[in-house]
Amino acid sequence: MVKISQLIIGNHEKREDGLLGISSTVTLIQSDKNVLVDTGSFRNESVLTEALKKHGLAPKDIDIVILTHTHIDHCMNLHLFANAKVYCKFLDKYPGLVHNIEQGALQRATIEDGTVVAENVSLLLTPGHTNDSISVVVSNSDKKTIVSGDAFYSEKNVDNDPLDFVTSDMGQYNESRKKILAIADYIIPGHGKMFKVV
Repeated sequence: MVKISQLIIGNHEKREDGLLGISSTVTLIQSDKNVLVDTGSFRNESVLTEALKKHGLAPKDIDIVILTHTHIDHCMNLHLFANAKVYCKFLDKYPGLVHNIEQGALQRATIEDGTVVAENVSLLLTPGHTNDSISVVVSNSDKKTIVSGDAFYSEKNVDNDPLDFVTSDMGQYNESRKKILAIADYIIPGHGKMFKVV
């Protein structure tokens, strides 16, 4: 059975001073490999390392990092994971990239629906928030949990309109959300707690 833990529950809220308070969710998936989805913002670096420690892990123990997209709030702690292979779609013109940080090696990789990265862990293309957005599908028995990145930024936006100013293509965004809802039993959003799809 695959274990899923939200190490950091992100937020995405307008503050009283008019600025946007923002940090991304960071999710640990423990399968045959230790997989981290997104790495969060700089201000959460020590929170992230402490959360890993509670699971008996250090950054060096992470085998794979998946970036749902490359917005700054989702990838700023990537430098911590020198032993990891990093998967990201990284813009439309690339089919996908895998970067082995320790070796300084970059390779093209086919990242498409169903790309398997670990046992019971695969990728799902979910463009719209950005053109290169991907989500992660975790299969446990007959249940599927989708780590959605910002295809869903929180449970509050399941039925509500998205944040238009951070959505690159509204048509793709809506299609990606339908795609996720069609298969998900649970969703871990980009900026909030896991929720059950009803």
